[in-house]
Amino acid sequence: MMFELLQKLINENFDEFKVALTHSSYINENSANKDIQSNERLEYLGDSVISYVVSDYLYKNYPDLQEGDLSKIRSEIVNQRSLSNYSKSLQLGNYLILGKGEEVSNGRNKTSTLCNLFESVVGYISITLGLEQTSKYLIDLFKDKIDEIYTNKSYFDSKSLLQEKLQEIGEELPEYVSETLEDASFLVKLYVNKEFISQGRGRKKVEAEKIAAKKALSKYNNLKNDD
Repeated sequence: MMFELLQKLINENFDEFKVALTHSSYINENSANKDIQSNERLEYLGDSVISYVVSDYLYKNYPDLQEGDLSKIRSEIVNQRSLSNYSKSLQLGNYLILGKGEEVSNGRNKTSTLCNLFESVVGYISITLGLEQTSKYLIDLFKDKIDEIYTNKSYFDSKSLLQEKLQEIGEELPEYVSETLEDASFLVKLYVNKEFISQGRGRKKVEAEKIAAKKALSKYNNLKNDD
């Protein structure tokens, strides 16, 4: 559904749609051309639209959940890694308009760039089709993942679950070591007993920590299953 819409926009209305695909690096390298603009304003709009649509869907369809759990499920969908994966599944990176420097540095495959690209495309669709239609496209894209998260209860805080698991098996509590990357996102490495276990990346440090904790939790659960 969303894929077909994007193909239509690309094939039939590319001159207008390309603003959603234009990275700031391209603008910086073509500053003399005042007729082009980056997708940053659309990214800002799309970020808000996605958060609202997911919040509204969860509120209406999961009346048994309290505010805290609704927020946790939303964060599993509306985060940098998740949105970048949707961007990949829709093959949006193939159409990204980048500057030469960003292209050389593998910018087309950066998690943060793909996340921002997805947000800008949603921003464009919301202006073009309206919020109601945009919501239908997004929910069609998200609903299976939301149902999986709810059914598996994977929205529970992975850091807390990991701490409980480590205490259960008599291990020390995890240590999170973070660094800020060039794109202002965070890389967090997780250690237990000074041994590297996993790592995660995210727009926010806490997001990266949760991703690393979820990966570590999966490892420890698998070890238990192998016993």
